[in-house]
Amino acid sequence: MLAKFPCLQSPDFRKLFYNYVLTSAAAWASLLGRGWLIFELTGSSSAVGLVTFGGMAPMLFLGPVAGTFADRFDRRKMAMVAALFGALVSFLLGFLTLTGSVVMWHVVVLAILQGTAMAAVTPASEAIIPSLVPPEHLLSAVSFRGIARHGSKVIGPFIGGILMALLDDGTGWVFVLTALFFLMATFQLYRIQWRPSATLLPSTESIFNVISPMAAAAKYAYVDKRLLMVLSLIGVHCGFTMAYDALLPGLSDEIGSGSSTFAAISVGVGFGALITTLAVSTISDESARGRILIVSGLGSGISLLFIGFATNPLVAIFGGFLSGATEAPYMAVSATLIQQVVPDEYRGRMMAVYIMIAAGFMAFMNLGFGLVADFTGERILFIVPSVLWLIIFVFGGLFSPGLRHLLRTGSFRTEPATELREPVSS
Repeated sequence: MLAKFPCLQSPDFRKLFYNYVLTSAAAWASLLGRGWLIFELTGSSSAVGLVTFGGMAPMLFLGPVAGTFADRFDRRKMAMVAALFGALVSFLLGFLTLTGSVVMWHVVVLAILQGTAMAAVTPASEAIIPSLVPPEHLLSAVSFRGIARHGSKVIGPFIGGILMALLDDGTGWVFVLTALFFLMATFQLYRIQWRPSATLLPSTESIFNVISPMAAAAKYAYVDKRLLMVLSLIGVHCGFTMAYDALLPGLSDEIGSGSSTFAAISVGVGFGALITTLAVSTISDESARGRILIVSGLGSGISLLFIGFATNPLVAIFGGFLSGATEAPYMAVSATLIQQVVPDEYRGRMMAVYIMIAAGFMAFMNLGFGLVADFTGERILFIVPSVLWLIIFVFGGLFSPGLRHLLRTGSFRTEPATELREPVSS
């Protein structure tokens, strides 16, 4: 197994992978529980969209702070503190739900606080990856990060769905489950033996200056056209093909079986992601990345058409499976391309930029889709965005020389300017 999945040859990366699985399972279980809790309280997709936005928005607004701190502090310790905070917030929401005291504003505020924990955990933990594996194992490692992020839907929503289906107060126990996931994730970070050398931890001078370092990272991404292209496509992809969390409760209720269908679609997404990211993690041929982007880019749009036109749970679950099977490898390859070309002194901030763009587009589109769905219904908001993504992706592949070269060869057409390799002063 270690030969087939080379990143697992590193004992420390295996512990980091367990942390990713548990943290992501906590995030997905919480998303499931909050979504159904709010839909039960209000019966409104716009309310679900508001709570979903609250959980994702910290990735956008606090990403610069978290990314800068990840380049200045011990990334492992930073991720541990953030995960413990996530556990505390989840226990509180579980207590309020189980005692029957929960109201909508509780869920919104605690969603924001848990999003804050994830905004700190994610760039810090992702920036550790290149320190734990050799460069030739980076695609495998980033793909395994994708397995954890998307494949953990099999764990979080599956167990959460069982609790919701079998227990009258199951939603409250989903939040307790989330807290336990966070605690176990913290323990895995504690077990990692790697420590940054003193030279990798910058001086504490101007340590709370966030604007200048993030401006330098944004300039780096803008000037390096390779990063600009990948990040732009990530934003559109996330906004048009991955921002359907606010729509699923209402659509599931319309299709039938309510929370069971909702959980089953989420688990289907996880199974699809798990299978394809496992396959991608075994690939070391650079040229294969272009083919993966083509198939996953087209599949991401087509999968939502199945969900949008579904009239029974099985078709919707299949659409969810196809969605996970295509969106996960697309994001894994995109993240690998970013990690491969970014110098270490920018890495934490650039991963924060990546997360800000992905989470930002998903947050605002979920909010917008939720508001619109109360008037138009959920189906049209699966169909139209997926068609728009397919048009953008196909036209970009045909008429953008840089994207066309990337899709054909799996590598970038140009190299960055020499001055971009210089470290930024803080």
